[in-house]
Amino acid sequence: MMWVDEYAMSVRTATKDLARWSLGVLAALATVGQPAAQTMADSHDRDEIVVTAQRSGVPVWRVGGATTTVVLVGSIGKVTPGIHWDPAALDAALAQADRIMFPEAMDISFGLFSVIGLIGKWRAQASLPKGQTLQALMTAEQWTRLVALRDRGILKPGFERQHPYHLAMSLARSFRDRRKLDPGADAYVRRYLDRNKAKEVPLAKAKLKAVTTEFFASAPRTHVPCLMDYVARVEAGEDGLRARAEARRRRSVAWAERRVPAALTASADERRASCWPVGGQLEQERDASLVPAIRNLMSGSQRALAVVSLDTLARPGGVLDALVAAGFDVRGPRWRP
Repeated sequence: MMWVDEYAMSVRTATKDLARWSLGVLAALATVGQPAAQTMADSHDRDEIVVTAQRSGVPVWRVGGATTTVVLVGSIGKVTPGIHWDPAALDAALAQADRIMFPEAMDISFGLFSVIGLIGKWRAQASLPKGQTLQALMTAEQWTRLVALRDRGILKPGFERQHPYHLAMSLARSFRDRRKLDPGADAYVRRYLDRNKAKEVPLAKAKLKAVTTEFFASAPRTHVPCLMDYVARVEAGEDGLRARAEARRRRSVAWAERRVPAALTASADERRASCWPVGGQLEQERDASLVPAIRNLMSGSQRALAVVSLDTLARPGGVLDALVAAGFDVRGPRWRP
């Protein structure tokens, strides 16, 4: 059934890049080896992994600790075709690392009965509760824009009874940017960890039901911003698609040239839709846990490499700023404007 496939895809897309680390990361990081005596060879090995990672051509930072070095690699996900960077150097750095942390991915486990139950909730949620309409959930200006899409034949009659998130996903499917993108650093890390699971910082697998509890408990009104983001994309038409593609190209070029402030600016221009789980509990837990997790990695004696989204690392008040404020020696490309 097509709608079952679409639901499963939407759940996986919404969760897999946000929370693999979220439920078990702090407990897992406590298993990292205890500090050991540092030798000249240890120091050389730590420097070698930094140099190898830097050869990839993408933003890499070295965070120095008393007994170990944590290498932070800034990722932007997929990149525009034709961008020049060296995935082989990233693979080599992954091979040199003793521990690899990929904090923005997650394994979601679910059983047959869990899926059946969630499918039932998804279907029941598709329509607003009896007596409610979209018009009552939004401003007059927002409602006028939806009516205009109906008049253009983009929204079908009866759309006013649909849940705003479901309507947003319907618009997303009908107006998706199908331009081809190349794999970025995330894809290479996933591939490497598939072959070398022993190096991965052990993380708990979340249950699909637990991950989606927040979503199903949310009020329909909270999903109106998500809907209006996709309304704006439809209104912008092909010009909007080209503008976002150009922002993605600028971001990819700046990323491969280690011009971090420019990459962050382009990322803001591309702007993702404000749909769950953006701003939700999963994202808040990540932001609150990531700096302590990296600091725990630095308490061990093993060489650690972490691949984290560039926005999370380098935005104002992000991970790099927090590490500097905590007194750590952070070396790498300039990230502040």
